[in-house]
Amino acid sequence: MDAEELLALKIRLLTQGATLPENEWPGRRGGAGPVGGRYFLLPNGRACGVPVRTGESARIYNSAPLEPTDRKDVWLYDGAVELRMIPRPRFYDLETKEGVPYHKIALLHGESTLATTVFQACRYWSHGTQCKFCTIPMSAHSGDSILEKAPEQISEVVEAAEKEGVISDVLLTTGTPETPDMGAERLVRIIESIRKVSKVPIGVQFEPPSDELMIKRVADAGASAVGIHIESADESVREEMCPGKHQYGPLDLYKRSWQYALDLFGRGNVSTFILHGLGESLEKTLAITDELAEVGVLPVVAPVRPAKGSQLSDYVPTYVGHLDRSLDFYKEVGRILFRHGLDPSRTAAGCHRCGGCTPDQEAYDWAARQ
Repeated sequence: MDAEELLALKIRLLTQGATLPENEWPGRRGGAGPVGGRYFLLPNGRACGVPVRTGESARIYNSAPLEPTDRKDVWLYDGAVELRMIPRPRFYDLETKEGVPYHKIALLHGESTLATTVFQACRYWSHGTQCKFCTIPMSAHSGDSILEKAPEQISEVVEAAEKEGVISDVLLTTGTPETPDMGAERLVRIIESIRKVSKVPIGVQFEPPSDELMIKRVADAGASAVGIHIESADESVREEMCPGKHQYGPLDLYKRSWQYALDLFGRGNVSTFILHGLGESLEKTLAITDELAEVGVLPVVAPVRPAKGSQLSDYVPTYVGHLDRSLDFYKEVGRILFRHGLDPSRTAAGCHRCGGCTPDQEAYDWAARQ
C-alpha cells in the first residue's frame, strides 16, 4: 500500500469501524478516550483502534466485516486487507497482593502504550455538565476498572509490563476532581512512584490548572509529555459539547498552559485533542491546527466515537457518509504537521505516541511523500 492508501484505510477504519464475529470481545465499555474498539496493526505496522459496530450501528456507519483467517494473528478486513491483531498481554493475568487484577489498573493501548485513567470520575458528571461524549465513570461502574488507582498499584503494573517487554511508554490520564490542581497532584505522586522503578517515558493528560506551576511540578516529577485537551477548535461546538470544561477554561487559559508546557517539554511533546465529527467548522479546525502546530503543540485530530453511556450514544457524527471529504481534511492536517516539522512518531509518550485513534501519523507520512 502506498501512503495515500494507508491514510484512506485508517480513516475508513476509524470512521466506519468494523463488524466482528459473534461472541468476539468488542473492547472496553467505558473510561477516558474512545471506547468500544479493538487494536490491530495496519500494513504499515502502526496501530489502529478499530471501533466495533453491531446491528443498526453497523448499518449506519457502513461497517465492513473484520474476520479471522487460518493464521492466528492475521485478520481480513472487508475481504481484502490483512490486519494483524495485537495479542492480549500476559500481565493482564496477574493481580496485586490485594487481589486487584492488573487489567483493572492499566491496559495496553495500541501496540506498546500502557494507559490508565488514574481517577475514574469527574466533577463535571457531578454537576451535570460533563462532556457529552464522555464515558469516564462507566468502566468503574461496570467493574472493568476501579475508581482510583494507587501509585504503588500503577508502578507495579508498569514493572510487570516492562518485564514482559510489551510497552515503550506510559499514559496517565484523569477525570477532573474538585480541586484547583485539576488532578495534577495525584499525577505527580504516581509519576514519582513509577520513577522509583522505571525510566519509561510517561505522558500525562489533565485540564489546565489555575496555577501554571503545577505543570512544572508534573515535569519535575519525571513526566516526558503532556496533553491538555481543548476537544474542539470550534468554540460554539466546545460550549455545546463540553459545557463544564468550556465554562472553566476559556481558550486563553489553554493557550497560556500550552506555551508554559512547551518551555518545559519541548515541541511535539505538548498535545491537544481536537475531535472531528461534532458539527464543527472544518475551516476553523484547520486554522487552529495550523496555529498550534506552528508553535509546537501537536494537534491530535481524531474522529469522535459516540459510546453507550454518554449523552451522544445515539449521535451520528457529521463525517458519516463523507469518506472522501474526511480524506481531504486529514490530508490538510498532514500538510500542516509536515510543514511545521511535527512528526507524531517522534513524540516521547502518550496518546500522540500511540496514535491508535487518530490518522495523524498516516496523514504526516502522506504529506512527507508529496
